[in-house]
Amino acid sequence: MKRVIVALLGLLLGCGDGGRDDAWAAEVDGVRIPAAELRRLVEQRLEEEPDADRGDVVTEELNRLVSAQVALNRASEAGVSVADTEVTDRLHMLHGEEWKDDDPRYRESVRREMIVDRIALVELAPRMRVPESALRAYFDEHRSEYAQPERAQVRQIVVEERAKAERLRTQLESGGDFAAAAREHSIAPEAASGGELPAFARGELPEAFDRAFELEEGQFSAVVESPYGFHIFFLERKIPAREPGFDELRERLEAELGQRNLEELRREWLRGLRRSAEIRSNDAYLETLR
Repeated sequence: MKRVIVALLGLLLGCGDGGRDDAWAAEVDGVRIPAAELRRLVEQRLEEEPDADRGDVVTEELNRLVSAQVALNRASEAGVSVADTEVTDRLHMLHGEEWKDDDPRYRESVRREMIVDRIALVELAPRMRVPESALRAYFDEHRSEYAQPERAQVRQIVVEERAKAERLRTQLESGGDFAAAAREHSIAPEAASGGELPAFARGELPEAFDRAFELEEGQFSAVVESPYGFHIFFLERKIPAREPGFDELRERLEAELGQRNLEELRREWLRGLRRSAEIRSNDAYLETLR
């Protein structure tokens, strides 16, 4: 009943300050987090997760905003920023070159994320290095995960009618040029490159493509039907299965373990920033939001 009364009072007073431009949800070292931003994130989460507990969502989103703000404050102290052009580049990378930015709030949220990522990297990069012994131990334990299965380098022709596929296959048996036939007749996206597909392993493409592994190098298949049409495959070569050695994988291992190390360091770093920050919440407003 008390919560209902507080909420009603909030509505009468402009949603407990939520209707005022200066309303705030929390303050981090003197920088206020707008109440409207917290409310927007809470409502967005509840739309995506209608069964979630509203009080839990408010607490979680507030914690995220506070963690972001302590990092943003640290970035400001260190002179770390992100230019408008960099934000635009990130948005184009996320949504494509034709994407138009219609929501300044979204653009600003992307900028903030980029600043947090940048200050974390600046402060934690020196601690990200993974010792040689750890790299070798990880490689020894997980080497089977880096094994590369047998792969096939294949060209294909895809047409809509079986009869046409059979005619093309007869022409190929008589010495026709497979790549030229693919460029002229295939409806598949790679037709312009003579039907050449990137090398693939069994199970990586639809089942019909596994028929290529039954061929010998330089041989083309019978007509194979799939939901995409009627295929003729030409096996250029089989790439044997292999297990890369440690030296070959070193850079990849360093990147993977370094990223994992960064994520752990980042959590610890954020906890430290929060412990040293002066944080207070606007409990009266938060009560109206829960």
